Amino acid sequence: MLATKMLGGRLGDSEKIPMNGYSRLGWRFKGKTPLWFPLIVGLLLADSALHFGLLFTVSKWALSSPDALHSYRVPFRDGAIYFIQPWLGWYLGAWWISVGLLAILAVLLVLNRGQLERAG
Repeated sequence: MLATKMLGGRLGDSEKIPMNGYSRLGWRFKGKTPLWFPLIVGLLLADSALHFGLLFTVSKWALSSPDALHSYRVPFRDGAIYFIQPWLGWYLGAWWISVGLLAILAVLLVLNRGQLERAG
């Protein structure tokens, strides 16, 4: 919510300040946001949501004993051991995907720092 400052008996649109006293500080692109930025951020969010969602619900869909299809062992801290398909186990163990996406995002932001400006 914005409040306006009164200067000289008139209200100016260019003098809007937030009521809480804090202005929004951050960075933004000078022109249009490049396609790579929302793409990488979207992949990072989707990967994180999928990892957390699978790990939080593993007790509901994974098997407690191995069979021919579910041979990958997923141990938990509470002592429970679940068995899932090997390709899914590879994905759950691939913590480097989100680290790699974050590193790529950081490198691209540094390389394109000329297109960034301080907001606020």
